[in-house]
Amino acid sequence: MDELFVKIQKLIAEKLGIDESKVTMDASFRGDLGADSLDTYELVYAIEEEMGVSIPDDKA
Repeated sequence: MDELFVKIQKLIAEKLGIDESKVTMDASFRGDLGADSLDTYELVYAIEEEMGVSIPDDKA
């Protein structure tokens, strides 16, 4: 599995308190992982901080 995906997978699982195996390339934050809009915002922020990138609002 891609190293970048594994890093993001672990970050998402940790932030949402779910098993890493639920975080797949096809998983929907809201539908499959149970994230709400605040979770989604916090995940985008955490990914930006962890990876040192900026994700535009229209892409988040």
